[in-house]
Amino acid sequence: MREAPALNLLVLLCDQLQRNVLGPYGGPVSTPNWDRMAEAGVVFDRFYCATPLCVPTRPSMMTGRWPHTHGSISFGEGYATMNEGEELLIDRLLDAGYHVGYEGIWHINRPEQDERSGEYAHFVSSGFPYAEHVEMLEQQGGKDGDQRGAVRTPTDEGYHDWSFSIPVPATWTRPLEEHPDMLRARHIADFILSAPPDKPVAAWSSLGAPHPPLLVPEPYISMFDPADMEPPPGFGEDMSGMPEAVAEAPGAQSVRGWSWEQWSVAIAAYYGFVAFTDACHGVVLNALEQSGRADESIVIMSCDHGEMLGSHNLYQKGVMYDRSIRLPFILSAPGIEPGRRGQLVSQVDLAPTVLDLLGMEPLAHAQGETLVPILREPSFPGRKYVFSEFNGYINGGFKVRACMSDRYKYVYHHEDRDQLFDYVSDPGELENLVEDPAQAEVARKMRDVLSAWMQETGDFIGGAASGRGVLDNPGSS
Repeated sequence: MREAPALNLLVLLCDQLQRNVLGPYGGPVSTPNWDRMAEAGVVFDRFYCATPLCVPTRPSMMTGRWPHTHGSISFGEGYATMNEGEELLIDRLLDAGYHVGYEGIWHINRPEQDERSGEYAHFVSSGFPYAEHVEMLEQQGGKDGDQRGAVRTPTDEGYHDWSFSIPVPATWTRPLEEHPDMLRARHIADFILSAPPDKPVAAWSSLGAPHPPLLVPEPYISMFDPADMEPPPGFGEDMSGMPEAVAEAPGAQSVRGWSWEQWSVAIAAYYGFVAFTDACHGVVLNALEQSGRADESIVIMSCDHGEMLGSHNLYQKGVMYDRSIRLPFILSAPGIEPGRRGQLVSQVDLAPTVLDLLGMEPLAHAQGETLVPILREPSFPGRKYVFSEFNGYINGGFKVRACMSDRYKYVYHHEDRDQLFDYVSDPGELENLVEDPAQAEVARKMRDVLSAWMQETGDFIGGAASGRGVLDNPGSS
């Protein structure tokens, strides 16, 4: 075993967090702990998730690899488990002598022979408080069933009928300290404070909030008045003619027909939930300071994917609009000057960047890039394009790929109508330009770049650099 590097690592994650609401990104929610990270670290403005679904994208953070490569592509048996032999960042740190702790949402499914969580000094994988939400919702005048909507979505074998969480809030009625996310934060704080002084620490605090259910404690649920909320971009727009993966997404079906009054209540509660997550992060950051390790630590704050929250009549994720795939990402580390970066970066860059900062060998098969040159030099040229993919919710289904440049986003919908957006003239992504003759050359170029990336990374839906630029042989890995 090589001598362990001196730097510690702390990763603070939320689930389903919309970057637009946070203080460092100009949002309406007071987030003092995100703000303190922004003052101490580098704020990335163009950070995109590997895929807007938790089960596939969390392995991408840990491996530096795309879902279609590491094998976990959607929920469902045979779809959610990673390929054998995939190497995780957390395991690399364990083998390097780190005191490793992880608590909260995990969503990393490995073959049994690869499972190593039992070797970590602390590991608690936990889920979302659905039962408590129903209990407290009923106490407050609701009923079981109010919190879910019926949906029907394609799989690789046909259509599947199921239910989807919708943003019906309830107030957490037990002590704030007993909320599952505050418990997660306190446990990781204790882990840091009790760590042996002669070993570096690698700790993950992975909150469930603000993912549904919207079970929000006071005073946070009362922080925002629904009357002060404003409709987001695309709210109330006509969805006819949109690709099926958008118009019939679970996040469209489950809230179809919702009034603005319903949405304003949901948005206000979500904002309060975000403020609560910030307070939970503060508990862990304070513990890092108290431990005396803060000056020798890499600290990352981010999330797994975004949240539409009524934009384009959608809830949750699973689409390629920015509110679903463009994420907050802040990193601080010794020797890195604070600032902002506008380069295009990806979740698959997280693991390569951490290992580079620690002076450790990269993961052998990582497909992401280290961001250390960008961290050290603000003007360092970044990549010209960044990508995201989606492979359906359960047992496959929708196949969608996106390519982003500094100005444009091209979204490929397998066997459906594609989308092209211009960030400069249309930041709300309201006008699909894919059939605009004036944008034909842009669409062709973006399509070809996307097709080349698919071929280079071994995407299972194929690729071609001519014609529509894509894709035959739909299916799963």
